[in-house]
Amino acid sequence: MIKSADSHPEIDELKEDLASLKKHVSELMASMKQDGLEGAEKIGAQAKEKLGELKDRGRQGIQQVEDLVKENPGQSIAIAFAAGFLASMLLRKRS
Repeated sequence: MIKSADSHPEIDELKEDLASLKKHVSELMASMKQDGLEGAEKIGAQAKEKLGELKDRGRQGIQQVEDLVKENPGQSIAIAFAAGFLASMLLRKRS
């Protein structure tokens, strides 16, 4: 004869343990998700900061080039012409 589940307290304990385990796993997953989101936000903020720094450095570099061109316009035109001529020659040889 099969005994009912009520007559085995071990089964009830196992059910309670499984329910508790399921709850803890859910809480752990939620905590891991939150930690991941916080980490992603932190990395995103750092990336934005670095991007801002790079933009500033790029603007400074462009400003320096503009200043050099204004100081020596003839020399700048000659250098640009020479660079274009060399690039043209290199591209023709590849074809």
